[in-house]
Amino acid sequence: MSLILNIGKESIRAIFIFRQIFQACPVFVATANNDNGLRQKTAREWSKLYAGQLREYSGKNNLSPEDMNCSGCQSESGLFIGCMNCPIRKCGQEKKIISCAGCNEYETCSMLNGFLSIHQHAKENLDRIRERELLR
Repeated sequence: MSLILNIGKESIRAIFIFRQIFQACPVFVATANNDNGLRQKTAREWSKLYAGQLREYSGKNNLSPEDMNCSGCQSESGLFIGCMNCPIRKCGQEKKIISCAGCNEYETCSMLNGFLSIHQHAKENLDRIRERELLR
């Protein structure tokens, strides 16, 4: 799956960071690989995991495999239904940052910390990116 933001050095960097953050997101991976089995598995698992938020964000009781498509947070279209209204995504857009790893509030953000408590792989990826960014 290719994501083209625009031409230039910052675009290449944004794509790299974006892929590093979401390389383990099953919805993103299922979309990139057109993996219907992973879509079905993720729909079942996330219907349980996000049961409390599902109705609020999507008006649905369960997710279907058709819901399991996403081009990622930096995308303007093709977003997973749970990400369309995501307060973390909105915050990043307002701050004009590519990822939460570059935010000054990374360590103390309650929205991000709540998400990362459920998605440990995302925390590990963001921590690696943050470490690289701080070394520059």
